[in-house]
Amino acid sequence: MRAWFWSIIALGLPALELVGIYLIWQRIGAWTLVWLAGAVFIGIRLLRREHLDFLPRLAQAVLDGHTPFATLIATARRVMAGLLLIFPGLVSDLVAVLLLLWPGGRPPRRPPPGPEAGRFDRVIEGEYTRVE
Repeated sequence: MRAWFWSIIALGLPALELVGIYLIWQRIGAWTLVWLAGAVFIGIRLLRREHLDFLPRLAQAVLDGHTPFATLIATARRVMAGLLLIFPGLVSDLVAVLLLLWPGGRPPRRPPPGPEAGRFDRVIEGEYTRVE
């Protein structure tokens, strides 16, 4: 049953995109090519930027004490939007814009720093015994 569903989507989406491009061509003419080329250019730029910014953003989230899941999800959304922008058509571009505009989850707030925040020079006294 699932195979039929995915087959319909795999065949229906390109057909829907072609019909959409044809209808837009009827409305605005050759500017459709400018729109498609611009979408591909923006998609490629978005993917390149994500490629360069992913690791520093992930490292900063970990250094700030946040879980990296919010960063991973935001990156996955931007990569998916970039791929959808490269795929020509109105429907894929609208989904890509929705992915880019979707409000992302914010990382959890850190508690306000107390008087001992940032001090790593404390000595904790204790005793130990060696067991052999």
